Amino acid sequence: MLFYLLIEDFMMIRNARAEDLYRAIFRIISRTKSFNTFLSTAFLTCFAGSMAIAQSPAEPTLTSDELRLTSWLDTQEKDMLDMLERITNINSGSLNKAGVNQIATIFSNELSQLGFQVSTLPGEIIDMPSCPGSDYTLDLADHVIASHGGSGSKLLLMGHLDTVFPTDSPFQQFRREGDTMYGPGVSDMKGGLVVMLYALKALHANGKLQDQAITVLLNSDEELGSLSSRKYLEEQAVLHDWGLVYEASGNNRLIRERKGLGQARLVVHGKASHAGGAHKLGKSAIKELAYKIIKIENITNYETGVTVNVGVINGGEARNTIAPCAEALIDLRYPEPQQGLDAIAQFEEIFSKVYSYPEDSEEISSESWSNLHRPAKIATPESDYLLNKTIAIGQLLGQNLGIANSGGGTDGSLTQAVGLPTLDSLGSAGSGAHSDREQGRVSSLVERAKLSAVLITRLAAE
Repeated sequence: MLFYLLIEDFMMIRNARAEDLYRAIFRIISRTKSFNTFLSTAFLTCFAGSMAIAQSPAEPTLTSDELRLTSWLDTQEKDMLDMLERITNINSGSLNKAGVNQIATIFSNELSQLGFQVSTLPGEIIDMPSCPGSDYTLDLADHVIASHGGSGSKLLLMGHLDTVFPTDSPFQQFRREGDTMYGPGVSDMKGGLVVMLYALKALHANGKLQDQAITVLLNSDEELGSLSSRKYLEEQAVLHDWGLVYEASGNNRLIRERKGLGQARLVVHGKASHAGGAHKLGKSAIKELAYKIIKIENITNYETGVTVNVGVINGGEARNTIAPCAEALIDLRYPEPQQGLDAIAQFEEIFSKVYSYPEDSEEISSESWSNLHRPAKIATPESDYLLNKTIAIGQLLGQNLGIANSGGGTDGSLTQAVGLPTLDSLGSAGSGAHSDREQGRVSSLVERAKLSAVLITRLAAE
């Protein structure tokens, strides 16, 4: 009987108007709660994904002006690749302030030449709890904002200047093998920055930028959670009509929804002592941190979609010294807003207790910092309109783009949360982000610049 009800619901989806589509999908979810989780997920992924594409609005064929934009971009691959190689070879890890500033200067100059009014927004120094000698203070570079006056819809284009790779990372250089490029940031997201810039260059070269109301915001701290730039992103979001973020498009997929993100830093203080001569007098911060890590990691629940990762730990002074201090950096992902709040509350409870020594021990203490730095990005009718419009334009350009959800965060989550319909995967295609396997598809640079040039033109006219 359940099978026939599901077929009935699926037929409703096939004939649904856009506004009824997700109501039908939620009915399927409620009917499939007794199904195996994997089968239910597979059913919804296949049918909901295909129906979202089917709901793409019809887009008129490319105009002669748009064809000139795409033809111009066909001649730009070498210049785009040369620029990407240049900026990839400049280390711009989030804490390498000088390197981030170099990338900021390059893009500021380029945008100025296109007629944008360019200025900077101040970064910030953020103090974090740390063990003595490890100083985790964040000294963040300034952000770039560039404005171009015009009429029509107001567009906010966003990207980040930083990468996750520090100055001592062995992964520092750009290289190319055929249609594949490798290097720190080629997809996340220096490739996207080049795509954005050349879409704007195409408009400028063809006389289509003069009356466009476009703001470009390039932040320096996205990989750290946009801790300094969040306020600027939210301020700009409420002043615009559409948001476009140039994170990588992965395997030719546009991201519809994203999990929320949180982070925490925990420092445990103990009591140093000689590990041989006075072991009993010591209180090991590493031991206590180990107990806490198990508790923290156990918050992960794959059924609810909440995941926690203790990604960095540090502590101790010497092999033969009871550790007086230990610290950890913690990552949190969650699908629903309340789940994020609940997880932070669980963190705080764990941080406040002592597990490895008597509860009333005054020689073990903790200090912490936590932040829900990205809300979950939840689709709206307006963001789905933007998503499907982009897919339809892609089809006109011979680009078959799919739809996916992601556990990764972007600044699009911030702007959409304050009401700006935002699409956040318009950059070059690539994979392996945040690792020495990071790579991108060379031909996607021109492809995605074409997509953006046409999309910007059409959105501005609405």
